[in-house]
Amino acid sequence: MTDLIKLIHKNREQFSAEFVDWFPKNEHVWKAFVRETNKVIAVGFKHYSARTIIHVLRHHSAIEERGTGWKISNNSSPYLARLFALAYPQFAEIFQYKQTPKAERDNWIHKRNGNLFK
Repeated sequence: MTDLIKLIHKNREQFSAEFVDWFPKNEHVWKAFVRETNKVIAVGFKHYSARTIIHVLRHHSAIEERGTGWKISNNSSPYLARLFALAYPQFAEIFQYKQTPKAERDNWIHKRNGNLFK
């Protein structure tokens, strides 16, 4: 288990079940997300949109991979932003964080079933 997956499980209440399942197969998306976020920070933005970064990644992958493009759900953007804040707390304020009802519901179900960290 990678350190990032451990970080996700340690902070499981912040992530949807869908994202927890999606992430291990898509760490390449995470790396690209971090790379683009660091570019935004480097040019001086104090706040930015995680969803915009996802759109940029889709655009670049479509061009570089000759039209195949990555399949990145819009649902992943709030969780990539939260993971970024956990992994890079010094830049946590780059994104705004809203409630994610899906994560709340998924975690309530997991707690009820007694398998939050499975």
